[in-house]
Amino acid sequence: MQVYNRTDRRLHQLAQLLAKAGRSYVPKEEDDSHTNLYFDAMGQRLFTHSFGDDHRKLAFSLVHQTFEWVAVNGQEQTVASLRGQSLEELEASIAKAMSVAGFDGDAYNAPLHYEIPNYEDLADAFTPLEPEALIEWQYYRRLANQVGMALLGYLSTPGQACIWPHHFDTGTYSLVANRMGIGYGLAMQDDLVGGPYFYVAGYPQNGTIDYSQARQLSAGQWKITDNWKGAVLPLTTLPPRHSMRMIMRFVREAADWYLRV
Repeated sequence: MQVYNRTDRRLHQLAQLLAKAGRSYVPKEEDDSHTNLYFDAMGQRLFTHSFGDDHRKLAFSLVHQTFEWVAVNGQEQTVASLRGQSLEELEASIAKAMSVAGFDGDAYNAPLHYEIPNYEDLADAFTPLEPEALIEWQYYRRLANQVGMALLGYLSTPGQACIWPHHFDTGTYSLVANRMGIGYGLAMQDDLVGGPYFYVAGYPQNGTIDYSQARQLSAGQWKITDNWKGAVLPLTTLPPRHSMRMIMRFVREAADWYLRV
């Protein structure tokens, strides 16, 4: 998981350059979802919501390792290349491209309304991401997309599996019958688990949840802390085969318990 975690951290940094476009040019939403990103498994890229009169998107291509404009017709145009650039240089290149395209470059350059960790183990200048590491990263994020969409269907709620750039988790949120909110996602390595993990958490609209009554899960475990409560399934516990089966079972068992609280 060490290489996977390093790739996750590097992409977390790069995702902030996409989030700046969402923050600056996409119509604002109260829950900050206008800054959300989407992992496009087919196109192998991360991209923003569409914005501007021509409904373009800003994307980061995992294949070419470049920032690109993506037009409505799918045509791509390179904005900035990763190789040898620092985060600040990439930001300046994208801001210039914004100005050339008729957007407010100064608005893009403004600091984000949140901070991410300062990953001191990562070099200042970007080098190409390792192909094998990207394959692994895309595999888990693809699983996260698929399970997220399956959960939305299971709960009969609208939505999409998106990446929230602040914490860089692929997740969904559903409010079921105006009674119970259910959050699901794939999170980066953090202090809660010590490695990347799938999670399910419940948010009742009224009252609180008595986790002493939580049902034992066939995979994963309940994690109850002062700051967060829910079910977690570390990636390190997934089997070499049939990972999807285990993740689906974990998510369904946790979601079912929340629905019956």
